[in-house]
Amino acid sequence: MKTVIVAAAGMAAAITAMACNVTGLANSPRATFAQLACLDVNGDHLLDGQDAADPAKVPDFNADGKHAADDAAFLQGLSIRLAPEPCPKDPGRAPEYAVTHGYFESSNVTCDGGKRPVLLIGIGGGVVNIKDREDAAGVRSIIDGIQKAYDDKGVDTIAVLAGPAIVGAGNIHSAMEQWLTHAARVYLDRYPCLRLLLVGHSHGAVTADVVGGNLEGRYGERIIEVVDVDRVTPLYLGDTTTRPTQAHVFNVFESGSGILRGASYDRANAENWDATAELAPKDGDNGGPLQPVNHTTIDNSKSVKQRIIDQVLARSA
Repeated sequence: MKTVIVAAAGMAAAITAMACNVTGLANSPRATFAQLACLDVNGDHLLDGQDAADPAKVPDFNADGKHAADDAAFLQGLSIRLAPEPCPKDPGRAPEYAVTHGYFESSNVTCDGGKRPVLLIGIGGGVVNIKDREDAAGVRSIIDGIQKAYDDKGVDTIAVLAGPAIVGAGNIHSAMEQWLTHAARVYLDRYPCLRLLLVGHSHGAVTADVVGGNLEGRYGERIIEVVDVDRVTPLYLGDTTTRPTQAHVFNVFESGSGILRGASYDRANAENWDATAELAPKDGDNGGPLQPVNHTTIDNSKSVKQRIIDQVLARSA
């Protein structure tokens, strides 16, 4: 009888764990979250390789149960200036970066057997706390749909979620540009078969452009696409001029939101889609009646999401 009770208890625990999706992604419901400024473990107001001198103090980014060289690599070769007292007293309060994974598996992929996995980087527009599933809900939903579509085709993925800024950095937007560029390089060098897809909304689209522009010189053939969803630059403190000139850009925009609205990107490598006539819930991810998209709801539109998924799959063929 004891054995049965223990087994039942274990099964109940497993069911409870599986019910707790903290990422909003069906295929990658768990994550290693990081409030990046808090990784400055030596307190020198610089995020760099010195903070990875002891791998035990680095997050287990790939969720393989170890704090090792694979994790330290995300800090080595990096140099991000931080503001005084960059880390709040509660470092787990508002992470702006997450590497997602399954309930009982790591985020690692393989190149064995001719596999061509994809690194999915989704960047929200005004994220405060990536642990809050209501933050960057539209981008999460788009990444979720893309990940499901790849899974249906037998393509493995690593899904990363981020905001457009590192709170506590000297320049909050430039810092995230640096972090994501470096992180993508680490992944692309680690897995020579890995391809990259960047999806960003609003300020997150600016960040995605910078990362894509920074990477295309060396990894251009491995970038499937940079998807900009209503890219806007007002109040963005980082690099507003660097945009991909070789990697393909799918630029989705609307023209009905006044100052906060996207615009056409007139380059040979860009494909523009004016989604002004598409519909989205009035209150975005909180629902409501359908109405024409605006800047804050365009990433919550089912038709916009599906068009992006179809576009990405066509580019991945």
